[in-house]
Order: sequence, then C-alpha cells, then structure tokens
Amino acid sequence: MRNILYFSTTFIASIFALYFFYYQPNIDKITKNIYLEKSNSMKDLLQKEITNKQETTKIFSYLISQDKKIIDALKTDTKDKINFDNVIGFLHENVSYKNLWLQIISKDGKTIYRSWTSKQDDSLLSFDDTLKNAIISKRPIQSISSNEFDLTFNSLQAIYENDELIGFIKLISHFNSIAKVLKEQKIEPLFLLSEENSNLIKEPFTKKFLEKNYIANLNASEKIIDLVKKAGISDFENINNFKNFSNYIVTNIKIDDEKNNYLAQFLMFTNKKDLDLQELSNFKNNYLKIVVIFIIIYTLAFLYFLKLIYAKKLQKEVILKTEKIKSLLTIYDENVIFYKTNLEKVITHASSAFCKISGYTKDELIGKSYDILTHPEISKDVFENLWKNLKEKKRVSLELKNLRKDGSYYWVIADFEPDYNENGEHIGYFAIKKDITANKDIEKIQRDMIFTLGSIAEFRSKDTGEHVKRVAKYSKVLAKAYGLSQKDVQILEMASPMHDIGKIAIPDKILNKPGELTPSEYEIIKTHAQKGYDMLQVSNRELFKVASQIALTHHERYDGTGYPNGLKGEEIPIFGRITAIADVFDAIGSDRCYKKAWDLNEVLKYIKDNSGTHFDPKLVQLCFDNIDKILEIREKYQDKS
Repeated sequence: MRNILYFSTTFIASIFALYFFYYQPNIDKITKNIYLEKSNSMKDLLQKEITNKQETTKIFSYLISQDKKIIDALKTDTKDKINFDNVIGFLHENVSYKNLWLQIISKDGKTIYRSWTSKQDDSLLSFDDTLKNAIISKRPIQSISSNEFDLTFNSLQAIYENDELIGFIKLISHFNSIAKVLKEQKIEPLFLLSEENSNLIKEPFTKKFLEKNYIANLNASEKIIDLVKKAGISDFENINNFKNFSNYIVTNIKIDDEKNNYLAQFLMFTNKKDLDLQELSNFKNNYLKIVVIFIIIYTLAFLYFLKLIYAKKLQKEVILKTEKIKSLLTIYDENVIFYKTNLEKVITHASSAFCKISGYTKDELIGKSYDILTHPEISKDVFENLWKNLKEKKRVSLELKNLRKDGSYYWVIADFEPDYNENGEHIGYFAIKKDITANKDIEKIQRDMIFTLGSIAEFRSKDTGEHVKRVAKYSKVLAKAYGLSQKDVQILEMASPMHDIGKIAIPDKILNKPGELTPSEYEIIKTHAQKGYDMLQVSNRELFKVASQIALTHHERYDGTGYPNGLKGEEIPIFGRITAIADVFDAIGSDRCYKKAWDLNEVLKYIKDNSGTHFDPKLVQLCFDNIDKILEIREKYQDKS
C-alpha cells in the first residue's frame, strides 16, 4: 500500500505540475501570440491596401492628366466643354474602386470642373494646403484628408504644356474599397473621423455617425457600431497591440493630417471564431501526447510493482488511453484534407475535412472515381503527368482547381504520393491538400484590374474590350508554343491588354477618324507607343515593366522599318514580337471606325506574306500551327454590340 500511495502521489503531483507550470502558461502565451499576430496582420493588410490604392489612384490620375481635352481646356479656359462623366462612369463600372471623384483645377487654384457637383470657380488656395505644396514643389502629391463631404484619398497631379504649369488633376476616392477587402477577409472595419474634423462635414457621403464622429465606410456593421457605442469610443483610442473585446479581437491605426494633427482612426474587429488556432491545436495535441506517454511510462512502472494483482485495473487504463489516442485521430480527421485512392483512382478513404471542403459525404465519395472532383478548366495533360510520376514512385506537389458538389470551385496545393501495403506492394495513392482559394481570388482581382487598364484605350477609340481579351489569349497560345516559361506566359497574358494604353493621349478627332489619316495625323498616332511606355514605366512592379516594354515595341517590324525605334529581328523583345502578330491578326480581321473587317483568308494571306518583314517567321509558323486554337478564341470572344 505504501508503494501504491507513493506512486499515486507522485503521478498526481506530476500531472498538476505539468498543467500549471507548462500547459497553462503556454496556452496563455500562444493565445496571446495568435491575437497579436492577427492584430499585426490586420494592420499590415490595411497598410498594404492603402499603399495599393494610393499607387493605383496615382496611375489613374496620371493617365487622365494626359487627356488632350483637359490640356486644351486649361490652356484656352473653355471649361464648359469639359465633361468626364463617361470616363468616371466607366471606371465606376469596371474597377474595384467605386465612387471616384474627379476635380480639374486651374494653375491659380480655382476649380473648373467637379464630377460630383456643378460648383465651379471657387478658390482652393485659402484652405487646401496640399494644393499649395503642389504649386511650390511641382510634383505629384498623395494625401489622406477630410473635407466637407468625406474622409478621402487624394492624388494631385500637375499638368504641364511645354514645361509650363497650366493646372492640376485631382482624383478623389473613398475608403469603401479598402473596407470591402477587409470584409472579404472576415474583418469588420469601422473608420472614424476625428470629432474636430467631423464637425466640418457638411454633406456626409456615408450619412453615418457614431456619437460625434463621422463613419467613413459605407459597409460598417450596425452590430459593431452598437457595441462601440455602448463601450464608448474612448475605450478604443489607445489600444496597445490589440484589445480583447466581447467575442472580438480589436486593433486600430491612427493617422494624422499634413499638419500632424489627429485626423482619423481605423478600427478593425475580427471574430475569435475566425482565427487560425492551428498552433494552439498543435500544442494541445503535443501536450496530450506528452500526457499519454507519461501515463504509459507510469503504467509500466506501476505494473512492475503491482504485477498480476492489478492486471484488471491496468486493462481499464489501457482502454482509456486508447480512447484518447482515437480522439487524436478524430482531430486529424476533422482538420486535415486527406484522401486515398486505389490504382484505378477510385476513392477508398476521405477525411471529414476533405468532405467539408468538397461538399460531399463520405458515402458519396468512397467508391467513386476521383474524376468527380476534377474541374473542367484543368488540362488533361496535368493529370496524365501526375499519374505517370506517381506510377514511377515519385512524390508530386501541384496547384489544382477542384469542383465542389454544388458546382462551385476551390483551389488547393496537393501533395500526392504512392500508397503501399505492409508487404511493400503498390496499392494506390494518397494526397494531403491545403486550401489556397483566398489567395487565388486575390490574384483574379489583380488580373481584372490590369484588364480594365487595358480597356481604357479601347473605350476611347470606340472599340469593345473584346479586342484586348483576344490579343491576350492569342499571345498566350503563341507564347506557350514558342516555349516560354509558365511564369512568362502568365505575365504576357496579363500585360498584353495594355499594349495600346498610349492611345488615351491621342486626340479623339484623330483616334476615331473614319477616313484615311494624313501623314501628320499618322505621325501623331505613332506617338502612342512611346506615350504608353512613358505612362507604364513609372511603376517598379514587374507586370508594369513588361507592359511598358510591350507598349513600346509592338509596332516594331522584323525588318527594322517599324516604330518608334526601328528595332530589327531579335532586337525586338519576344513579348513585343508576340503581341505584334496577335494585335495585327485581330485588328485587320475586326471592324474599325476607318475600315471593315477583312475576310479570314485575306487575314491569313497577309500574315503569311509579311513573314520576315513585319513578323518573326518562327511566330508566323507557330500561328499557322495553332490556327485552330486561335480561331476558337476568336469565336468565343466576338465583339459585342
């Protein structure tokens, strides 16, 4: 009995020590780190979106500032002829930044056009410090400020004619697109203007207030507003890293105006149930393993002293520990996307996590071919290479787009491996997957924004956006056939829609002239290549660098007679050579304001006849080798009325 009491006391003391001195402190530490990491990620996301929006607004304001109508109006003071309602409307419909406001300002600081009101001729120099700084510094200025309408981003772009300042373009946007991105990431935003600046709001854009503070995002949750109102705004003003509030983790970022006075604060709430608790779960699992191991060791030692007398009790202990191990397997089943197939690719096992993401039950999956999960957009070649490598006992990791039961899709990174039985015989395959759908959706938003930039020039030249889609798809086909890397193929497909962006700076009367151009008019048209390069090369991002190269070189000719720089042969970058043949193929085969579409046989004859003069001969051959794919694209993306 003395030994039993000794071992029992030691066991209990060890468990308590392990819990109070190891388990609980680490649980508290990990939980705090998860909250802190989430707080920092929310701040980083907000800062990233602010930076992206400032850069995009800067690009938009620069592009608009190149418009000939604005320059002429500022030079001749013909403000009554300025109307950018169509352009602003187009941006509202085709970009993620809604409710953009455009303001045109004369060089002496007077408003000559506002897209959101008819008010004109008011002087801004008496209160707009940003404008004063722009006049002095003569450079573009980005700022965040409040006015009588809202809390806004401001991009101020000076306009020059022959190195003489003639006025300014001011593009004003709101915080709603940023708030929308936060919402998509399961973050509830609440953007509050300071009480002092809120008192200056005369025509509130959102028409929302929290006590005396103006709410700057339209999608602010009424539930969050009520919770903050009950707690008091002051309770959120000085958050150190994060605040544990009700069912939420809260963080904030404060910003000052140009005079370093408090301007606004951005509160961000995330529900604790949406946090990634994998690290906490892993620790608990590891702790449970330690406890199980400790209990097993104790049980063996206890068995040594009790021998057969306590065999029955030991059996109960073993059963209890087995149940705990089963619970670990249950945790794995519920949290890891995992499945197995036999050699015929028929599913033989599926975890609960896999059922959850696919929308199928285990009964609906087991016994079915893996093909029910295959999205039709994934090439058959991908799976042929996958099964080939697996049969060669290779591990394969790749990104896949899968179908859910309801017809929607999800993206995963899947690790596939061959499966063997205890005799080493190959009996099938298994895979572990990670859900990356959110990252893929963000990439799609970026591609949509790039396509919209490319469509601006087509919009001005009264062509449909289908032209840039076809050019992008043709370029992708030719790039793959040429043997470019997957990365280069993707970046060419995204960048080629911006090949004619320089046309935004060409006057309408020339751009949309129905008849033949005069030599002088043609020289003006030719400047769009250099202008497109100048517009796009201001960004340091790789995508815009490639796009600027394409804009500059897609009118160069293989024999050196093209423009603007008369490059010859492989002096012309491959991206420019590919876009050139894709652009010409589509342009001569489509209706334009100055001509009718050519017959397909005429188009193909022109391409073939200009091999080695206008076009790279290798690309011409690849064009004819892949003509079925190109014509399929042409049919799918026909111009819309």
